[in-house]
Amino acid sequence: MISPAAAFLITDILAQRTRPDLPMGYQNSRHLPKIAWKTGTSYGRRDTWSIGYNQDYTIGVWVGNFSGQGSPALTGADVASPLLFDLFNTLAYNSPNNWAVPPATLDCRLVCAETGLVPGEHCPNQLIDYYLPGTSSARRCEHQKKALVSADGTIAYCRACVPAAGFRRQLFLNPLPEVLAFREAQGLPASRLPPHNPACRLVHNTDGGAGAALVITSPLDHAEYVLDRHEQQQMLLSCAAGSEVRQVFWYVNDQFLRAASATERVFFRPPSGTVKISCADDHGRNVDIKLEVQEL
Repeated sequence: MISPAAAFLITDILAQRTRPDLPMGYQNSRHLPKIAWKTGTSYGRRDTWSIGYNQDYTIGVWVGNFSGQGSPALTGADVASPLLFDLFNTLAYNSPNNWAVPPATLDCRLVCAETGLVPGEHCPNQLIDYYLPGTSSARRCEHQKKALVSADGTIAYCRACVPAAGFRRQLFLNPLPEVLAFREAQGLPASRLPPHNPACRLVHNTDGGAGAALVITSPLDHAEYVLDRHEQQQMLLSCAAGSEVRQVFWYVNDQFLRAASATERVFFRPPSGTVKISCADDHGRNVDIKLEVQEL
């Protein structure tokens, strides 16, 4: 179903011991078998499982109540995985099990330790990792971006409006819009570029074309939504924008709805039929989606 190289990469990932689902007390255990494994816990902790394999065996462990009743003690990492490890140690403890060998179609290269992409200009932390020649992404990492800012760091400039003096170059984190939106929604540190020079008269993408794309995250493109005509249901408008964006502008069927901050959640009652949703940011980027709305 998948290539030998891809299968090896999956096995190598699932065999890593530095991971959040390693059972408590197994970090330095000599009794941790050489296997690839994955855990899972159902919603409400109704049951849990752990599946592992090596070159000789594949074992699946399920733990739960046959009635479907949940238990706060049920987690794949702490309940199912220890049983899985015990089974492998019982079957093949200290056996000369030959582990998977990297196929000839797999190669190694330097990547950015932050993103796993080919190192860019500002990637001081690098490591060697596997990759699939001709398949793995060759995109260069841009997780940090150099920007021109005022001496006090409160205004950003483009090359067209940067003053002759009184500015400096500074590196800023440059995550994907979806990552930035997630971090902000979770209350995690998420720095944005300072607002662009208000005296700049350019209306194009003022970061010189290097900014991240604007993405509408809600509603979904080409989706069909059914609303109850007897209830005052509303639709959520949200987007993921680059770190340099401060304000966005929403349009419904090419009619201006309202302006909002880049991370603000906007609600509105959509009309029936085919609806065009547009979002533009304060750097001149624009994105459109279309969806179908029915009222029952």
